[in-house]
Amino acid sequence: MQTAMKIKYLGTAAAEGLPAVFCNCSVCRKARRLGGKNIRTRSQVIINDDLLVDFPMDTYLHALKHKLDLSAVKYVFITHSHMDHCYPQDLIMRGAPYAHGMTSPRITVYGNADVLGVFEEQTRREMKPSARDSIILNEIKPYEDVSAGDYTVTPLPAVHTAGENCFVYMITRGGKTYLHLNDTGILPESVYDAVAARTDRVDAVSFDCTYGFTEHGPGRHMGAFDAVNETEKLRARRCVDDGTVKILTHFSHNGAEDYSRLSKSAEAYGFVAAYDGFTLNL
Repeated sequence: MQTAMKIKYLGTAAAEGLPAVFCNCSVCRKARRLGGKNIRTRSQVIINDDLLVDFPMDTYLHALKHKLDLSAVKYVFITHSHMDHCYPQDLIMRGAPYAHGMTSPRITVYGNADVLGVFEEQTRREMKPSARDSIILNEIKPYEDVSAGDYTVTPLPAVHTAGENCFVYMITRGGKTYLHLNDTGILPESVYDAVAARTDRVDAVSFDCTYGFTEHGPGRHMGAFDAVNETEKLRARRCVDDGTVKILTHFSHNGAEDYSRLSKSAEAYGFVAAYDGFTLNL
């Protein structure tokens, strides 16, 4: 069977990374000691080598580690304007004299008004016309479907930053549907209604798990127990079933265990704990 979407998790950490940049807590010290899947860079996903979800400061590192041709990326969907998801400075390198023989002549960056404002602000001083001419900026709105090549992408409102239209995304290609719920608290029922109106089945759903397996109050992130509850909202709408792949990602040292324990905890609730390099074929 042909794969409609190859989804690779390039980074799976919250803003501070794991181990965190300046931290010496027990979780960070253990991550440094164990290495491997315990080392997490800032969150980013690539689909089929041509679509990125988010563009953090670790994008160049991801390209090196995973042997990516970043010039082949045609579409970048950014969730919100925080720097661990929106770091446009590297895009000034997308053109002569910094880049030659690029695979795709153009790249389209999709995001809210704040994202596009950050792009213009952060690239104003160093962006050369040769690079700027290859970048298309496209402001998107909640619930308005976007056609990007063979993909249909639906921006859905996240609960994250007051005053900004932060997004989570529903991405469909070749009859398969991936729901990317990063950097959000508990979502409004209207989000799940919109998902149910657009698809009979979600093949994979990825949940923010910044709080890990800790108890917490309402906020702008989720934890594993929230993911369980949100899954039931989708199940009630018959959008997910036992075959739907349920993924936890966007981990913080403030809520994370080491990978081995985290993986076992996730499995007990029917989830997969993502790690940097985790790949899913739909």
